[in-house]
Amino acid sequence: MRRLLTLLAVLGLAAAGVVVAVVLTTGTEDGAPTGDPGAGAVPVAVPEDAIEVVVLVDESTDSGDAERAVGLVTEGARMWQGGLAGLVEDDAGEEPKELVVRTERVAPDGLVDVAGAEIVVVVATEAAQSGGARLDTGCATYDDVFAFGAWRQREGFDSHHRLPEGTFDAVCDGEPVCVAVNATFTAGGVTPMEAFGLVGDELGHCLGRTGA
Repeated sequence: MRRLLTLLAVLGLAAAGVVVAVVLTTGTEDGAPTGDPGAGAVPVAVPEDAIEVVVLVDESTDSGDAERAVGLVTEGARMWQGGLAGLVEDDAGEEPKELVVRTERVAPDGLVDVAGAEIVVVVATEAAQSGGARLDTGCATYDDVFAFGAWRQREGFDSHHRLPEGTFDAVCDGEPVCVAVNATFTAGGVTPMEAFGLVGDELGHCLGRTGA
């Protein structure tokens, strides 16, 4: 059932003009960045003026939880894509920015390079311990990327809900990089409507940061 919902989300996004590239790659044992075509990944072409959204999933995460996360993020992207299109309808000659969503599986102790991405959605957990995977934005490296507790302790992390989620704003080469960290994707964690609301709120914050 979860696979069907994810497929429907992908088809719906394609109809709405959102490019969904689900790339489940695996970090190498020596900590090399994921997404290496040599490891079997399919390179994703991201248009220069598009907004790239990367969903990071720990490869040890339950497959059902991972699919749930991907489905929620893609549905949230579809919602915002439609909203952005509506905002520019009255502006002659202006086109809405395209959202390109892709997913990467990362080894628990690997390094993932997301340089160039405007938005990063982390499928986090409150159970993750120190010594975990690292996130490289191209300008800074963040340890224990899947550990919600590590993000909560970082200066600048904003969590204004009662649940384990929030956003972290950074800048790389003068361009904003927004990290949305969410540890509510576990089945039974929150209701589907509440989960979708949280993801939509996080994406909305991050899109605002990109100037979309």
